[in-house]
Amino acid sequence: MSSHADTVLVDEIVPRLRHLIPHHVPRVGSEDPEELLQDATLIAARLLIRARANGKTVTPGNIAYYTLLHLRSGRRSHSASRSDAMGSRTQLVGHSRVDSLADAVGGPDAEEPLTLGDVLASDTEDPSQTAARNLDWQALVATLDEWALAVLHCLADEVRLQEVATQHGVSRSTVQGWRNRLTELVRSFLGADVLHLIQRTPQWRENLTALREQLACRGERRLAA
Repeated sequence: MSSHADTVLVDEIVPRLRHLIPHHVPRVGSEDPEELLQDATLIAARLLIRARANGKTVTPGNIAYYTLLHLRSGRRSHSASRSDAMGSRTQLVGHSRVDSLADAVGGPDAEEPLTLGDVLASDTEDPSQTAARNLDWQALVATLDEWALAVLHCLADEVRLQEVATQHGVSRSTVQGWRNRLTELVRSFLGADVLHLIQRTPQWRENLTALREQLACRGERRLAA
């Protein structure tokens, strides 16, 4: 852009947009007037550059007017698609909507209040962590000898250690020693806290529970006061 176009944009177009946007542009989600003004400034600059490149004479009012039309229709500087579920234009035309996970669901007679997040959430851990642990487990199994594998299969099939001892012609205490070594190998390979990590509630669930307990305690203190 030329210095003259810069001056027109900053001194004449942006002030118009700053005045009009709060009153004439519907906001979607967490959008605020300042954010929309940033989008509008970029859209206006593009319109101005395109007009000058095509040899058209436009006024600051023209640019502000068409920029405002873009914003009102849901267009933004980064997107104008109606297929983007999170897009402003998609929501304005009613093709999608965004609901908070903290919104209550269920009827007033429900035994326990539920939120949308409770309904959609899964208590299982992150699939990426499960996949990573499976890869670690496969690498561990590949390093085991015949005796360790025998104990591992015994534990997986819930077979008594005595049967493993009989099958391999050794004493029960020998098989117990194999089991102890296998336990130490798993801990050294996967970490001493592997059992705790597997059984632990997902961190996001713990954070959500802690927040709800905090809000409940705050409400009880208000009632007591």
